[in-house]
Amino acid sequence: MKKISIVLAALFVSTVSFAQTADEVIANYVKAVGGSDAIAKIKDLSMTMTGEIQGQSLEVLIQKKPTNKFLQAVSIVGMGEVQKQVCDGTKAQVGGMQGSQDITDPEKVKAIAMQSFIVPEANYAAIGAKITYVGKEKVGDAETHKLEVTVGEVKMTEFYDVTSGLKVRQVITAETPMGSQTITSDYSDYKDVSGVKFAHKLNQDLGMAQLALTASKIQANTNLADALFEIK
Repeated sequence: MKKISIVLAALFVSTVSFAQTADEVIANYVKAVGGSDAIAKIKDLSMTMTGEIQGQSLEVLIQKKPTNKFLQAVSIVGMGEVQKQVCDGTKAQVGGMQGSQDITDPEKVKAIAMQSFIVPEANYAAIGAKITYVGKEKVGDAETHKLEVTVGEVKMTEFYDVTSGLKVRQVITAETPMGSQTITSDYSDYKDVSGVKFAHKLNQDLGMAQLALTASKIQANTNLADALFEIK
């Protein structure tokens, strides 16, 4: 079976009709999902998503604890864990069925650590993300604000619904063991969890396959232990 590479970005109403700058679009998104105060009250987050890829059932576990502690594990029914990504705050490790690799390059670690924030977009300024407002563009039936975002070596194109302020699409180009891979992620079905809205449905175009994930459980403030993010 071909190795599966899945990039999730970390997962997430107001009226946004006239935002014209990148900062305004991000500020409206933060407000749309619940606001800075509500986000700050979440000290850790666990999310379980389920779906199918190439006819096989899979489960994605995401755990995050600001700042910089992040874990994502992908398991396929009958095969066990096929991919894992973890950051302990200073270094990171990515692994799969063929072994693990330590990541020490600061820019690569930064890109993984970014996902540890409960709502990464709310921390773009703090982590030095470069954000450019491109203009308006249709995504399906929705008119969206299009942004170009660069964090370390990661470059993303993001789309935010003009009316709701919510992020509806992200396009990212990632380096994988199979080479450069462009992944398009569509977010929908935002629901409240401890005062913050998170997307409960994620559809991904992985190029060679389509993946539809649904959140089966999202829990906040469960006192995740630091040991969960240890790199061995």
